[in-house]
Amino acid sequence: MTSDTTPPRAPAKWRKVLLQLTGGLIFGGAVGYGAGHFAGDFAAARGLERLPLSVEIAGLVAVIYILIAAIVLVGASSPSLGAKMLNVEDADEVREMQSQFVDSGVAMLLWGIALLALACAVPVGPLAAPAALAIGAIGLLAGLWFAIRSYRAADELMLATNIEAGALTYGLVLVGVGGWAMAAHLGYAPAPAPLDLLTAFYVLVLAATFITAGRRGMLWPR
Repeated sequence: MTSDTTPPRAPAKWRKVLLQLTGGLIFGGAVGYGAGHFAGDFAAARGLERLPLSVEIAGLVAVIYILIAAIVLVGASSPSLGAKMLNVEDADEVREMQSQFVDSGVAMLLWGIALLALACAVPVGPLAAPAALAIGAIGLLAGLWFAIRSYRAADELMLATNIEAGALTYGLVLVGVGGWAMAAHLGYAPAPAPLDLLTAFYVLVLAATFITAGRRGMLWPR
């Protein structure tokens, strides 16, 4: 008598990736369209043909941070849903890492709100400088506190990934922002505005995180 030792067929992981990409594109497109429509209406109400490019880019980056935070927090709030939305093995892994997901999501949410508040500051936006400064400073510092909480709860793989991402961020800032400053100093490019610098830091941190995670295979479907 023989027994069938053929392992059970693994579920199609790419189906999960396709679902994540489709959902992300739909959600991101809807949010992007809404943000762009709001920005256009707001510029018209302020008597501007369009918002300054620095403000538009800062607002877009802030929306991306808030969007990512929303996905992480929604996924963390429901392990069954998180197993489909997040790159994890199953719902049990979401439960195990729930506090870490929540801390990371809140950190990104606060950082996104901080940048959005600064983009909405006078003279272009409706927020007075003291209000924008308060929201921006509190958002950055509170987000850092939640990020440190997430860092302390990370396992060895995540700790190594965070260290590598930090080192890569330094290199990207040196080359990207430093190269821009060098070109501006020599008169080959306009000098970056303060909001441009802050937005660049946001973008480079996010880019370094994705590059590091991709190099370690953490972006492949699980």
